[in-house]
Amino acid sequence: MPKVSVIVPVYNAEKYIKNCCENLLNQTYDDYEVIFVNDGSSDNSLKMLEKLASNHDKIQIVTQENQGQAIARNIGIKHSKGEFICFIDIDDEISREMLEKLMHAQKKSDADLVWCDAYIKREGNILSTLDQTYPNSIDLQKNYVLHNASPWRKCIRRSLLESYNLYFPKLRFYEDLAVVPSYGLYTNKIIYVNEPLYSYVLHEGSTMHQKTYHRKLEDIFESMEILSNFIECSICKDSIKDELEYLYIDHLLHAASLRFFEFENTEIQLDKIVEIMKLKYPSWKKNKYFKQKDWKYKLVCHLLYRKKRKLLRYILK
Repeated sequence: MPKVSVIVPVYNAEKYIKNCCENLLNQTYDDYEVIFVNDGSSDNSLKMLEKLASNHDKIQIVTQENQGQAIARNIGIKHSKGEFICFIDIDDEISREMLEKLMHAQKKSDADLVWCDAYIKREGNILSTLDQTYPNSIDLQKNYVLHNASPWRKCIRRSLLESYNLYFPKLRFYEDLAVVPSYGLYTNKIIYVNEPLYSYVLHEGSTMHQKTYHRKLEDIFESMEILSNFIECSICKDSIKDELEYLYIDHLLHAASLRFFEFENTEIQLDKIVEIMKLKYPSWKKNKYFKQKDWKYKLVCHLLYRKKRKLLRYILK
């Protein structure tokens, strides 16, 4: 039985497979399997994966009709055999030493979850590391909740996902935000490896950089509600209130509002965000993590909340 199961959803990704697999299939750590979940690809992705599998005995390929990344990851979990689960996005890259360093830290501490920093890259160039832009807490559990809205760059004990039903909801967008931060609430020990072992690659055609409006962007509302319910039902709910409030500020009031703001006729969605914040977190401006952000971030949040959209549009020109 492998120690780690690496799960990689694949949908029409023929142009990314070679680059992603270069280090993934040549790790300095040996005790792992790779599960590619082919999510109904119509290009040459499946053929490319089958060719790779013929040369690598660590590879398992699971094929399903196109149901989205969330269901693909859940299918991957069900087919996995490893004690730990590691998710990778097919258009991203990892260090050859990622699994070795993560599992060394896990073994040394007997942690249930271990995660690392990541590079942000575009067109092969490193723009920054992911964690340098975030607020921080000295508490490792709270710091994990603040930093992790996506499943990649971490290994988590599979039994926790199964025992607490921490599967991805059937959303097309924001399915990871709905569940990943709550991983930290069910672990006895979390370890952070302060090294960028994962590279998150920005693409112009990606979901969050699209040029035309897609109604599935509105999945953010259901995603935040699911996340809130996860946290409210946990034994940590009273100690994690500030962190949940910050997630609403960061992912709903700031990030989602700016995405809606890019398109015409989204006043209803922008108004809905403001109403949610007024109802759930009327004192959000006092949040201790919000206070760690820079003045530009704070100004955008204030203008969005006060519906000063013409002024914001002028400032963002």
